[in-house]
Amino acid sequence: MDRPTVQRSLEVWLFIAVAATMNGMFRSLFLVPRLGDHMAHVLSVLILIIVVLLSSSVLVNRILREYANSDLFLIGILWVVLSVGVDFVFEYYLLKVPWTAILHDYNLFSGRIWICVLTTEFFGPWFMATDKR
Repeated sequence: MDRPTVQRSLEVWLFIAVAATMNGMFRSLFLVPRLGDHMAHVLSVLILIIVVLLSSSVLVNRILREYANSDLFLIGILWVVLSVGVDFVFEYYLLKVPWTAILHDYNLFSGRIWICVLTTEFFGPWFMATDKR
């Protein structure tokens, strides 16, 4: 994967990160009071999955000109690593959220489906590519 591809991928991920932050504020301020925590979480995750898929489509079908399947999966890995890293660093060090609370969002057995966003980030660039090579 060449440097311009990495740079464009980071730019698109930054857009996704900003959208995720806004989505989180929307969830906290509007969805949780109306739907409760669990339904707000599910709806918020679905909204973010749509954002990731649309962003992936724009990246691979409009911004990048040349790519291989391996590039698409490397972009997915990059996005997941950045998302998990920012999630843990931001919540733990800046918001002072305890590790148990952070890890709670990764627990499918408690009804938390955040892992679906990370899965979409990983497969999204490949899935949305119209010219898979």
